[in-house]
Amino acid sequence: MEVNTAIAKKSITENTGVLEEEPSKKLAIFAFAGLLAVFVTSILLRPPATDYFTLCGFKNLTGLPCPGCGLTHSFCALAKGDIGAAAGFNLLGPPLFLALVVLWIRSAFVILNVFRPVQALDRIGGRLNVVRAFFIGFAVYGVVRIGYLIASDPSSFRNSPLSHLIARLIQ
Repeated sequence: MEVNTAIAKKSITENTGVLEEEPSKKLAIFAFAGLLAVFVTSILLRPPATDYFTLCGFKNLTGLPCPGCGLTHSFCALAKGDIGAAAGFNLLGPPLFLALVVLWIRSAFVILNVFRPVQALDRIGGRLNVVRAFFIGFAVYGVVRIGYLIASDPSSFRNSPLSHLIARLIQ
């Protein structure tokens, strides 16, 4: 059976003999370049540790951090080798950074047409349900972190624009 490569890029895996789609080289180049920019920025950027401007709409509205708040600081600390500080900024920063490094390496293999490691990484990622695990992890982390912050320091929410709006609506 002959496969027309102009219609679809397909390859037969050696182990299973099953026809599978080849990973997209364009997507791999985009991921490789984007993640390279993230890693270089993480190495070069030195964000302030306290009292900084944030683009996070959730934090600006509620005064509380969203599950992703602190990731930039965490990545910058990791790029400089400070794992403790990275976990302090966002507990899920180190595992996410590691997952992005693995994705970056996978993208390099796709660009170089070395598909055996790509298939191995895809199988591992599929078994571990990496995306689902991070989604659940960030949801749980966000709820626990917000609950802890409200219990330990309710003034962070009390002084927020959302609390002021709620107070005006109740009066």
